[in-house]
Amino acid sequence: MNSDSDLSRQAADDVSTVAKGAATQVLGQISARSVLFFFTIAAANLLNANGFGRYRKVSQVLGVAAQLGLAGFNFAALRFISRARAVEDHGGVRGAARTALAGASIASVAVALLMLVAADFLAVHFSQTSEGAADFARLLRIGAPYIPALALMQVLRYCTQAYKTMVPSVIVGDVVQPLVRSVVGVAVLAAGFGVAGAVTSLVFSMSAGAAVGVWYYLRILTPDERAAKPRAEPGAMLRFALPQAGSSLLGIRSLGLGVLMLGVLGTDRDVALFAVALALQGPGELALSGMVDIWAPVVSDLHSRGDIRRLDSLYKTITRWIATFSLPVYAALMIKPDLFVKFFGSGYPDAATVVAILAIGNAVHSVTGPAVFVLSMTGRPGVNFVISLAAVILYLGLGVAVVPDHGLVGMAVVDAAVTVVVNAVRVVVAYGLVGIQPFGRSLLKPATATVIGAAVLLTWKGLVEPSVVLDSIGLAVASLTYLGALRVFGLDSEERYVWERVKQRIARPRLK
Repeated sequence: MNSDSDLSRQAADDVSTVAKGAATQVLGQISARSVLFFFTIAAANLLNANGFGRYRKVSQVLGVAAQLGLAGFNFAALRFISRARAVEDHGGVRGAARTALAGASIASVAVALLMLVAADFLAVHFSQTSEGAADFARLLRIGAPYIPALALMQVLRYCTQAYKTMVPSVIVGDVVQPLVRSVVGVAVLAAGFGVAGAVTSLVFSMSAGAAVGVWYYLRILTPDERAAKPRAEPGAMLRFALPQAGSSLLGIRSLGLGVLMLGVLGTDRDVALFAVALALQGPGELALSGMVDIWAPVVSDLHSRGDIRRLDSLYKTITRWIATFSLPVYAALMIKPDLFVKFFGSGYPDAATVVAILAIGNAVHSVTGPAVFVLSMTGRPGVNFVISLAAVILYLGLGVAVVPDHGLVGMAVVDAAVTVVVNAVRVVVAYGLVGIQPFGRSLLKPATATVIGAAVLLTWKGLVEPSVVLDSIGLAVASLTYLGALRVFGLDSEERYVWERVKQRIARPRLK
């Protein structure tokens, strides 16, 4: 293969950077999601549905508080360090990191203290009885240290991502933290500590991740950066961080609106079923989450250089690859959701319909999700914030109107519909402001192959009696059909180049 002759050197360098980072991140995501999937299955079985639902509510409230405490300084660190490194401003690199760490620490400690004070007030809205409210408040107070621990860990991860390497971030956030959480969590649940033990495992694991993050950050600084006098831009970083914090906080996924609304309008069992459905979306999210973390600093770098053509080309490349890996997964979830919910035992069959509905919204999200970083990393976090705010208002309005009469399924429909709308809006707005869009002609290849594989699976479903063994065989046949169709369609020179870089990264993972 002679891909370098088919691609310009600059385009090849861009693709190489993203491919190496994405391969590392995808491996990390596979590790993290596998470990956490095991923990979710264990928690769903060691706790009853009500207990699992309560844990999921507590963890979501803590997650929202942690995003508030992070205050957008992780994204500010990524953008300002990337920008400083692009012009070899060593003092700017150190100053950006220090400002981000200080800002996130102050904000997160303040939010944690507020959580301790406001726990009783919050608990009343998520519990049906006074006894349940008292227990919920106790759990929130146990989990409060999770907030500053997450803020520290995330800022440190994003500081290292600005160096266009994903290895430190992956080890911290996708290996150490989830592994510690799962091992400690399963141990305390098996020992009978219940929901309180599971919440404690959150705090312990995030603290472990933060400690490893400090070590990696100190390692990654170059000699010139260590010697440089820090030059901070606190005002500019704050102006960037706050609207980005609003956008991140108000993201439907980071906010966990479905879980929170069901926690208020539904029951603990509804929350548990929704959480199971969300967990099953994980494999389809691997490609998107694997690409976007390395995509973000590349966007900032290319936009700072004014190279919009390279940015547009790379945008189409990563969108095509995300679609290649994610669309067949979501198609399988839409067609055979009942097969996948069996992983969680006999108590969650009602989650199957929710799995299929959420998969529709996530399929759209997978091929439009990179647009959020096109806006934020080109200096438009305020636009993201406005879109996110509008999405949350729409989500809340539809949820209040739909959930009381249609319950869990209504919540899933609202989630999928708002996901489709908000992502479509971001693509259109990004095209209008930046002049790039994600859809190239070669995107038709994975899309068409998915349709062919889905047709095979639907035919199998109609002809064969449902059973775990026969359904698994049908899934395997459909998967082989999908891969065969991709092979027939062939790979573009750019795709072949990416594939070779991914294989090299998987074969020889190393710290850049």
